[in-house]
Amino acid sequence: MPRIERRNVTAAVIVQQVGGDLTVRGRTGSDMVVDGDGVFVEQVADGQPYLIRCGGDCRIAAPHGVPVVVQQVGGDAKLTDLGGALELGAVGGDAVVRNVQAAQIGSIGGDLRLKWAAGDVSLKAVGGDAAIREVSGAVTVAAVGADLYLQNIDGNCQVDRVGSDLVLNMEFAPGNTYRFNAKGDILCRVRAETSAQFIVPADMQVDLDVEADVIEAEDGESQIVRVGDGRAEIVIDDGSELRLVGETEDYVVNLGIQIEEEIEARMSSLEEQLNRQLSGLDERIQAWAEQFTPQAERYADRAQRQAERALDRFRRSMDKQKGKRKRASGTRSFEFTWGSSSANAAPSRQSTEPVTEEERLMILRMLQEGKISLDEAERLLAALDTQS
Repeated sequence: MPRIERRNVTAAVIVQQVGGDLTVRGRTGSDMVVDGDGVFVEQVADGQPYLIRCGGDCRIAAPHGVPVVVQQVGGDAKLTDLGGALELGAVGGDAVVRNVQAAQIGSIGGDLRLKWAAGDVSLKAVGGDAAIREVSGAVTVAAVGADLYLQNIDGNCQVDRVGSDLVLNMEFAPGNTYRFNAKGDILCRVRAETSAQFIVPADMQVDLDVEADVIEAEDGESQIVRVGDGRAEIVIDDGSELRLVGETEDYVVNLGIQIEEEIEARMSSLEEQLNRQLSGLDERIQAWAEQFTPQAERYADRAQRQAERALDRFRRSMDKQKGKRKRASGTRSFEFTWGSSSANAAPSRQSTEPVTEEERLMILRMLQEGKISLDEAERLLAALDTQS
């Protein structure tokens, strides 16, 4: 699995496509290291983004502060410790996002776990379960196919659709906007200092394990569940049941932990697999280099010996031809020319010898350049000797 390194990386890193699994982590310094199967890294010009494509699994260590854009991942994805903005497009499997700034996430085919985001988080779609916690900014979720667990969201929070159950474990701050929609149950852990009112459909079942007031709204289409002074407003558009429980109910936390652990369990093999594939990469590169150097030297020595042997045969052939010509000049007066009979001999021997030598030299050049094999060169030289 090859390794590509880039120095002084300050521009954005765009991962266009990864066929297998992907891990991206931030690192100190300004260097970027990319390991992968069939990996390709390109920067069109100085200041332009670095474009990365990989046919198989890929691991990237990028400078902590640079923006990272991941457009498409065929397998699982894990992105951690990124100090710049993050855009995550389409992931075929599960995704883990941890310790990032603002994050824009597209579609995740499997499950998602996001933890510790210092900015806003937006999510378009998750096919399985999702756990989002410890977010300093706002959270916007378009769709989650199964369960969604939200914990400690400091900013506004809007969830358009949850296919199954929704678990809320957060402070509801007055002035923030909260809106949720779930097909299953909505379970909310209410803290002691909570002052909020939940506006829910009139036909939605409400189960209270905390002190709260239930009031029918004036429009008759909704009911208000008020906790404390009701300063924060939470709108529930749909859901099978709303259940409010107190801080002592640990099963709410345990449920969220269970969702996270299930995601982590499915993701645990990702880094282990990549580490196994990439472990000892530096040593293997060094070993390959050490193996290649003597091999290349052997190839060079062999080619040199082949050329020397061919040249030696050529010289012996030339000496042999000279001896033949000397003997022929003592007994015959005619001159032999290439491709013609003795009766039609027109050019002199001196005019034909350079042509023959040039042909032999051409054969030797072809041998040295690797265009023909040693056997082929020997046969060609032998043919020239025969014809001479």
